[in-house]
Amino acid sequence: MFERYLAALEYPAEGGINIDNPKEFRNIVLWLEDQKIRHYTIEDRANLRKVGSSDEWDPAYVKYKLDLKFPTDLKSKSEELTWLFLYAIKLEYSDNADRYRPVTAARKLDEEKKATAAPEIKSTNPFDNIDFTSADFEEGSRKLAEKLGVAYHPDHLVSLRASGRVISTQFNKETLKEPIITGKPFPLDEGAGMGFNKEPDMEKAARILRLLQIQSVRKLQTAINETIVSVQNITADPRTDTSLGKVGMK
Repeated sequence: MFERYLAALEYPAEGGINIDNPKEFRNIVLWLEDQKIRHYTIEDRANLRKVGSSDEWDPAYVKYKLDLKFPTDLKSKSEELTWLFLYAIKLEYSDNADRYRPVTAARKLDEEKKATAAPEIKSTNPFDNIDFTSADFEEGSRKLAEKLGVAYHPDHLVSLRASGRVISTQFNKETLKEPIITGKPFPLDEGAGMGFNKEPDMEKAARILRLLQIQSVRKLQTAINETIVSVQNITADPRTDTSLGKVGMK
């Protein structure tokens, strides 16, 4: 789950981390503070080093979160650790800006242009100058997802893709012109089941996937209908000159 963050921060251990293991979670928090964040002096990190004692480490971690000004809306260890990773990456970039600047998207595009020796074309796409891996971009993606009610995901690009779908379906010109009337919520637990009676979580997930598939099929049918109408408008146009058509080749 955190492989990209660990790789970006050059974490020495391999195979990822298991945050459900209290000792592993405490160790990664301590490593981030020791090696990357360094908010405390070495002496003040004493209680954070007591990873084997929950009675001493847990209160120290609560104080650490207050001192770092953690966002108050983080509800799980996964969200807290993600915030810590992003904060550490931000500090790492600030301390080594000259080292990381060459790998930004704009610099990469410049190098590719020089390598191909093609005529220089100035891009007008504003996204070409954005570093999608930067801590600020990840934080902005997370805040956008929160405003749109998109569920949290550790990969900010997945959250951003979901936010894009919400915006394109709920905030396009047609929808804003004629807002869809909110109806009665669909009773997810009613109707024919999916065969996972003994596994409630699997049953719920399968029912949600079924609804998504129905929505996808309806969108496809709408697109087909619109295509048919467009073709009919062309073929039914009295201005169409069939004599201009050719069959076969000379």
